[in-house]
Amino acid sequence: MIVDMHCHVLPGVDDGPKTMEDSMKVLAEVARQGVGEMIVTPHFHPGRYKVYASQVMETLTRTQAEAEKRNIAVRLIPGQECYYYSELTRELNAGHVLTMAGSRYVLVEFEPDAMYSTVRNGIRDLVSNGYLPIIAHFERYRCLEGEPERMEQLRGDGAALQMNFGRLTIKENIFRRNPWRRLLRDGFVDYLGSDTHGMEFRPPHIAEAVAWLEQETPGELAHKILTYNIQAILNH
Repeated sequence: MIVDMHCHVLPGVDDGPKTMEDSMKVLAEVARQGVGEMIVTPHFHPGRYKVYASQVMETLTRTQAEAEKRNIAVRLIPGQECYYYSELTRELNAGHVLTMAGSRYVLVEFEPDAMYSTVRNGIRDLVSNGYLPIIAHFERYRCLEGEPERMEQLRGDGAALQMNFGRLTIKENIFRRNPWRRLLRDGFVDYLGSDTHGMEFRPPHIAEAVAWLEQETPGELAHKILTYNIQAILNH
């Protein structure tokens, strides 16, 4: 069973599906692709989508009930994608924002052009408050491009790195290599998530990515990313 640990599938809360019907289309598709559980991660992004924990839980309950009514066998687990700013740890400590599956893991994002010092200081802040940060779609950050030493430094600070499944589905040929496959093979990826926002905006390509991962990487690496690290969140 595949677990998707980064997705925007709850209706009407952020820039994901607008309606319950739209959500059901996404859930039916990910179930077809072999996904059995999803940690739903609506945005908490002040100034854009300031979705609080209570709204996530209420919407998750309604969405799960509708999926069960339609015999869509996907279990939804609460979480959020948290934009880092100076008050984030206070919001987390107060329970206003959700961690991943009730654990100490926090899915955190930064601006794509954030300075490396900003990212590192944010990670240190979260760790010093007892959280285990997972940097969302780390492949987007310009300050990390071609900087494996910085990636290792962030991991040394206590962060984990999440890449989007879709990066692995970009085909290679003799003229173009997929740099994200190389990053994964080199051991820089701790988690994979779809970051799907619906069937039109970033639709899920999970099964294709998992097939490549299982065929083209050592078995222990695929198991670590798809199972062992995910279970560390769910069982924490």
